[in-house]
Parts: sequence; structure tokens; C-alpha cells
Amino acid sequence: MMQISFKRLLPLAFASCGFISIAVGPAAASERPNIMLIVLDDVGFSDLGSYGSEIATPNIDALAANGIAFNNFHVTPTCSPTRAALLTGRDPHRVGMGLISRYDLGPSFPAFRGRINHEAGTLAQILKNDGLSTYAVGKWHLTPPRQTQAAGPFGHWPSGKGFDRLYGFLLGSTDQFAPELATDNQIIERTFDPEYVLTEDLVDNAITMLSNHRSYTPDRPFFMYLATPGMHAPHQASQSYLDEQVGKYAAGWDDIRAARFERQKELGIIPTTATLPERDARITPWNDLREVDKTVFAKFQETYAAMLRQTDHEIGRLLSQLDELGLRENTIIILLSDNGASQEGGVDGSINHTAYYNAIPETTDYLATRVNEIGGPGALPNYPLGWAQVSNTPFPYFKQDAAGGGITVPLIVSGLSGNDGKTQNQLRTQYHFATDLLPTVLDILDIELPTTLNGISQLPFDGRSMLYALDDADSHQGARTTQFYRMGHNRGIYHEGWMATAIHKKGDDYDDDVWALYNLDEDFSHARDLSSNYPEKLEGLKELWATRGEEIQLNASTMIDPQNPGFLNAAKILLYRSQQANFDELVLYPRTQHASEQAVPNILKTDYAITATIDRPLGTENGVLFAYGNHDSGLALHVKDNKLVFEYNYFANIPTHGTMYQLISDRVLPAGPTVVSMRFIATDDLQGRATLYIDDVAAGSLEMPKTIQSRMSHEGVDIGRDLNTPVGSLYSVPNQFEGTLRRVVIKTDG
Repeated sequence: MMQISFKRLLPLAFASCGFISIAVGPAAASERPNIMLIVLDDVGFSDLGSYGSEIATPNIDALAANGIAFNNFHVTPTCSPTRAALLTGRDPHRVGMGLISRYDLGPSFPAFRGRINHEAGTLAQILKNDGLSTYAVGKWHLTPPRQTQAAGPFGHWPSGKGFDRLYGFLLGSTDQFAPELATDNQIIERTFDPEYVLTEDLVDNAITMLSNHRSYTPDRPFFMYLATPGMHAPHQASQSYLDEQVGKYAAGWDDIRAARFERQKELGIIPTTATLPERDARITPWNDLREVDKTVFAKFQETYAAMLRQTDHEIGRLLSQLDELGLRENTIIILLSDNGASQEGGVDGSINHTAYYNAIPETTDYLATRVNEIGGPGALPNYPLGWAQVSNTPFPYFKQDAAGGGITVPLIVSGLSGNDGKTQNQLRTQYHFATDLLPTVLDILDIELPTTLNGISQLPFDGRSMLYALDDADSHQGARTTQFYRMGHNRGIYHEGWMATAIHKKGDDYDDDVWALYNLDEDFSHARDLSSNYPEKLEGLKELWATRGEEIQLNASTMIDPQNPGFLNAAKILLYRSQQANFDELVLYPRTQHASEQAVPNILKTDYAITATIDRPLGTENGVLFAYGNHDSGLALHVKDNKLVFEYNYFANIPTHGTMYQLISDRVLPAGPTVVSMRFIATDDLQGRATLYIDDVAAGSLEMPKTIQSRMSHEGVDIGRDLNTPVGSLYSVPNQFEGTLRRVVIKTDG
């Protein structure tokens, strides 16, 4: 095994779809280094200053300046699969995480279970067994949503995957100002003061963990996994960071993209021969936009930049604490983003986090009326496609796309460069993938890849160590020559310098997918499609895609071959399976803690009832009985002014398409024990009638011509109060119920 000296600083390599930074400081030969893995979210290849951005990221850039940057590192085009690959060293399809953890296609499709197989031990489990303390802070997104409630099971929480401690959030995204939080195996319920911001809170807890570690177990090395919420939507930042960015993006996305491209060449991050691909056809040239469009779009990018600036500051604060604790010199710091910049804000951007998933448009005229809210606590923004392409400079594709822009991200290994203190600032160009991180870390620590772990036989590893590249810039003997990509219906394959990719269009036959072909040895930026020039090369890569898929998926024949009905059937049931929780009745008892949206029966596109058994001894007690969602969308059943109230937030903050349904009982509630309910009966597709009942007697009805079709706001479910942010407009949080709540029953027709 190649040995590496921890007395010299190793540079950090850039990673696709993620940004990893590793810093190695000097240590005694007998000491084992600590490992810190920092995973950014939805950060594009060009977003960091050291990768060409105008956004100031001095703390991350300092890691790169003292280390090695990779410009040919790759990940999957979305979050959960990348995180599974990083933590297991295996292709995410092999371990059950071919899609995000939200989706479980059942045992017939083991590549798409929304969880990491127990036969795929994580880096945390391996390192814990080798004597390291293990800490997880921030985003997890590797637990099936139904298991994210307070009773577990916890086998797919961080604690079940090798981490001693957790402080963070379990799902894919959360509000920066009112997040859904968990610690260890517990759900956190709290209120948030006006100055609260999640990233600062996460770093505070990371610092506490490190301080405890240094104080009580100073001779034990640690592994810390810090997964920041930035830059995943919602894009939010403290006001001081928002103020700092005002006016900086008036030039528009075309000029900013061109400037980043030239800066990348100057920095040497991309070849001087690279060509900037044409603007995505969906993006309007900046100079052709209306002034109101420019104002709104510039604000979106100001907010994105502010969030990244604040994230960099907090990372710097954590690194400073490593210095204060005397840990920095013996810590390898790894920092990455899980995929490229997101196209999920659509062409115009969005401030309602759920609107995108329900195909609810937000026009720029509407967005202009709320432009000053963007970045603050009243909105959950995602920037428009034009800025996402800027983030992914020099590549043409995006998150979810199996090609450059979706899969190519920065990776940095950084630290002290030697006793003279000079920086190394080196570049590596070898092709590598997210699975390669785990064997690299084990190689550095001189730990063998395990064949069994905690008594469980292990799946084969797909990763290969990058240690040779850290040691020798010119060596390609260990470089990856082939890599399979699949995200949803999009496909890609890399082989010996060539890349083939197919972006599937909804409704088309898979046989009709149009494949593009790129020679990456001559075309770094995916600017020239050569599919018509080399049809035989393309056909060979398509066949290789299918072959490699067979190798890494347990039942590839039912999911890989586009001509196999199983592939199409799985696609058709995907939305249904992803939304339903596999049960049609749930009884929630007093003091039940907050749960994620998918921990309760699916109430979309079905008949359902919400029934609460309550006691109001005085006959004057008010408050929330059941709340599901937030200010973007959701529903709530509560008591106000002694009447039963049902509020259904159908994207009410988008007045052109949304509304707030409000139904108030036609009489007051009696004092004492009472059973109240709201029953919804579908009358047509996405339409229905809501009726209130008091002791099983109707108390008012309301026609609802529009209901949510695919996804409720992600804030989750509360009984007896509404934590975080309010669903309805007739109360404020937490609106604790003042009487006695004995149970709430959610029941659907199955």
C-alpha cells in the first residue's frame, strides 16, 4: 500500500455534483489523522472562488490554495445517491439508493429502496470499528421518510450507520430559519428566535462535539461528517449577507457566465482550449428580458451568493476552532457538493418550495410583488435556470442530468504544504467518482477494505483509491476508465475519455431518447455533440451502459433495459409509490412528536378523514389539533373562538393559481369531551368537498375545486400545536391547544 506523509499538506480536489476539500496537516509519525468530510449541497462547478466564481469564499479557497484541486471528479446528479456512494464506496444502485431516499419501489427493485443495504457498511462504521469517534452534523437524507419519526426504527438513521452523535435534519431540505431538527435518535422540538439561522446552529454543535472530544478523548482520532444545507433550496441567509450582495448581479447571467469561464482558464481549472457551450435553449438572453424580470432574477442570485458566503464563513469558523483546539495540523479535511447546480427553480425561479413539484407557475410579475422577501423567512426560494447554468460553468447540464454540470464538481485536498509554509496549489486531472473517496481515506489510514463488518458479509466495493493521484500529478495508472450514471429516467456512461448521455423527455418512449456523445479528451466542457460523427462509438457506449448496469444492480434486467416492460412499469408507479406510506390509518396520541410528511398516510388524491378526540372543560379552549405543512402548502384543523376550523393552503401565497380554503363550523363546540373531524370526499380528479363534524353531526361543508396533486410542503406533521411555521392564516405558531387532546386519527380509503 502506498504510504503518505502527514507532515506535508495534501491539496484538495474538486468534485462533480459535490465539493470536497481535504486538508492534511503535520503530525507525529505514530499519530493517526482525524478525518473531516464537509459536503455542500447543489453547489455548481464554478461557484467557489477557487473555481472561478466572483462569490467570495475565502475559507474554502484557503483549503484549495494549500492543497490539490481535482477538475475531473464526479458524483451522481442528485443528493441521496451521491451521499450513499461517498459513505459506502459502492455504486448507489448496488446499495439500494438508485434514487433519493424518498422513493421505495419495493423488494422487486432492490436498487431503488431508498435506504442503504446493511450489507454495504459505511465509512463511519468502518472507522468506528477501527477506534475513531464518529460525528454527523447537518443533512442526512438516507433514511426512508416513514422512518424519520420519533419512534424509528433507527437502523437507517446516522446512529444505525456508524455515527456516535447526530445533530441535523433527516430529509433532503429544510427551512434555514425554522428547520426540522433531530439529535442522536430524537426529534427536536423548539421555537426559533428572529436571529436564528440553521448553518450557524449546525457549526455551533459541531464545535461543541469537537470541544467535548478534545477535552475527554484527546488521544482518540475522530471522523466528522458535516453536510451543510447550502446551497440546496430554499436559498436563505441572514440579512447582513443579503445586504452585502445588493447590486452585484445587475450585469446578468450571460456576462457573469462568460466572466467565470475566462477566470477558470486564468486559474488553470479548465483547459485554455475549452469552449463555452451555448446557452440552454430554455434560458432567455439577459438583454432580452424586461426590467422587472432582471430585478427579480438578480435578487435570486444575490440570495444564492449570500447563502454561499454565509456557509463559507461558518466553515471558516469551524476550521478556526480546529486551530484553537490544536486539532488542525492532524486533520484531513474533505469538502464537497453532492451534485451540480439545480434546475428545480424552473425558468423563472420560485419562492414556494412545493410549487415546482406540483407544476404551479410563479410569474415574474407575481415574484416582483414579493421580491424583497426573497432570502428571508417569508419565502423558500430557488433561483432560475439562467443562474443555475452560471453555477455549472463551463458545462451545459444541470442537477438531475447525467452529464457535465450535473455530475462534475470540485474536490480539494488541503493543509499545510510543508515546514516552510509555502502553498502547493496543485491541480489533478485524473477521472474519479464519488465511490473513490472511501478507499482513499482507508488507504491513508492504512485500513483494509472489509469483507465482513459487524458479522455481516459485505457487498463488493466499486471505489478505487485516489492516493496515487495525490502523490503523483502525472500518474494515471489508477484512474477510473469507466463510470455508469443513471438518475431517474436520464442515462449516462463514461468510458476511456468518451461520454454518452441521454436526457429523457417525459412522455417519450425510451427507445426514442436522443443520445449525445462527447470526446472529453478534446472537449472538456461538453460543448460539441459528436453523436452523428461517430454513430458506432455511440452504439458501443449504449451497450456498455446496459452491461455495466447489469453488473451493479441486483435485478438489472427489470430496470435497466428500456425495452423491458418492467422499466416502464416502474416509471409509471414511481410517483404513486413515492407518495403513499403503505398504510391507510394512523392514530396519534398526546405528546406525539413532530414527524416528516411521509410518516403519515397519504391524503393526496384520495378520500380521507382527520378526527380528533378532545376535552374542553371550560368550553373556551382553543388551539391547533392537527397541522401538516407550512406557509407554502398544507392543511390544519384547529379551534378558534370556540369553533372548529379547517384551513387548506393550496399555494395561497401564489394568488394567480392558489387559494386558502377556510371552513368554520356553523356552531360553537360544546364544553367537555367532544369528537370533531374533517372529512374530505373526492368529487372529481383533484376536486372534492370538505365537511366538518361535531360529535358526528355535520357542521358545515366547503367545495374545493383544486387540491394538491403530488407533494405537500415538506415541513411535516404536528398534533396539539403547529411548530416551525403556520399552515393557515387564522393562527400563529405554535398555537398550543389549551384543552386536552386525547388522540388524532388520520384515515384514508387506502
